[in-house]
Amino acid sequence: MFDKEKLFLIIQREYLVRLRSKMFIVTTILAPVIMILLLVLPTLVMVLSSDHERRYAIYDETDIIARQMTESDSLSYRVSESDPAELREQLQTGQIEGYILIPHEVLDGQGKAAFYHDGSAGMTTTSKIRSDIRQQVRSVRLDRLDTSDEILAVINERVSVDNFTVTKAGEEADTGASAIVGLIMGFIIYGAMFGYGTIILRSVMEEKSTRVVEVIASAVKPFELLMGKVIGVAMLGLTQFLIWAVSGAVLMMAAGPLIAMFAGGGVDTAEAAEAAAITIPTIGPMVWVSFVLFFLLGFLIYSSLYAAVGSAIEQESDSQQLQVPIIMLIVIPIIFVMNVADNPTSTVAVVLSMIPFFSPILMPVRMSVISVPFWQIGGTILLMVLTFIVLIWLSSRIYRTGILMYGKKASFGELWKWMRQT
Repeated sequence: MFDKEKLFLIIQREYLVRLRSKMFIVTTILAPVIMILLLVLPTLVMVLSSDHERRYAIYDETDIIARQMTESDSLSYRVSESDPAELREQLQTGQIEGYILIPHEVLDGQGKAAFYHDGSAGMTTTSKIRSDIRQQVRSVRLDRLDTSDEILAVINERVSVDNFTVTKAGEEADTGASAIVGLIMGFIIYGAMFGYGTIILRSVMEEKSTRVVEVIASAVKPFELLMGKVIGVAMLGLTQFLIWAVSGAVLMMAAGPLIAMFAGGGVDTAEAAEAAAITIPTIGPMVWVSFVLFFLLGFLIYSSLYAAVGSAIEQESDSQQLQVPIIMLIVIPIIFVMNVADNPTSTVAVVLSMIPFFSPILMPVRMSVISVPFWQIGGTILLMVLTFIVLIWLSSRIYRTGILMYGKKASFGELWKWMRQT
């Protein structure tokens, strides 16, 4: 058995030392800021540039399409009497930002319209112009066929389909946001496995290279030292995620007023705030609990492997070969994550999500999309706990020998020998 008091002291040391580190403070502050910038900046740019009216001239040989396009509120179109050569000159001198040429043949399905611009028209504008031309051409061609208003109404009518998820508790609207949240959770855990696993590896490696571990090993058992490191860094990760969650929620709630404030004059602040509103989907508490639980169990599993690798090397460059199996185990579920989110009840999704090495990423994704049977959740948790116990025991045997080995690069064969030593 291990000494609980010593284990607690190791956990406390690992947690507090890293909690005060500059890297932890910087990443904890920057992550929510970067997240909110990625969410808000596109909307902010759109709002700030909304007062800039783009001017697109239309040279229309049909004398019909351009007039109908100017009557729409889609973009700022104007009919031009100038010929294409003059329009090109106006474009080059900055009088207009683009022009559209519509030939006679376009109404017969033979010709092609063309859009020329100064490079400032992005994919959204180009797509909108293409859509407007197609819509007006179709309207004119249908009108030539004396199509009745009733038929035109049927052709142009859009059918809305509501999406509902039915559970034992009832039914609720499903916008697909739950799947997106599940994927975000999966990718967060994916990044955490790499990030915090590397912290464990470097910690063990640095203590070994500085010979500090020899002093520590004389006072505590290798198993206690390894377990303390793993749990201490796991608590650090949970602390960071908690800070990110709270600060991220606060920043997202403040996103609308912030955009309205920056938008200032010339822009309706109410409209700006509404445009910037970020809707957070309602996710059941079970999904959030599962996220924390599977993060912890996944972290414990992979950290024990990273600690074993760290104890077997003296330089981080020597760890690349030994890390390959660990990296593959983390990457494989990411390959299947979209398939699992799209078809969470398939046999492949169920089996993969219950494999302990894949569960930390795939099971939260499934749980955010559907109500996973309790036996699958409980069975997966049990398998992960058993996997961690086996791995931490095997890793501690590698750790016990590896932390005192110097001047030699360990191979997979030697790691196997260290695990078998009594």
